[in-house]
Amino acid sequence: MGNAVLQSGNSFTYTELHAAILGAIIGVLAGYAHGIGRTTVAVGVTATFVAVALGLKYTGEIPAAQRTVRREPWYALAALLAGGAAGLAVL
Repeated sequence: MGNAVLQSGNSFTYTELHAAILGAIIGVLAGYAHGIGRTTVAVGVTATFVAVALGLKYTGEIPAAQRTVRREPWYALAALLAGGAAGLAVL
């Protein structure tokens, strides 16, 4: 699917890394939003991210970030969970 990030036998690719970064960022923002009392926003953002990662279809061109998350949904979703925990821990 892509080149290895590390120059080793590890098969961790740039696409997987980018999906994990996107998931972590969304997770931190959603966790922080929940922590400051914006639970509706946090749930909406998280539900949208999960739906996109699991392949919610719509017509039109898909942005590059959504294509990345769709290619590696489990990295994105695991990072979403870890980022959400980190976002809650900040408060």
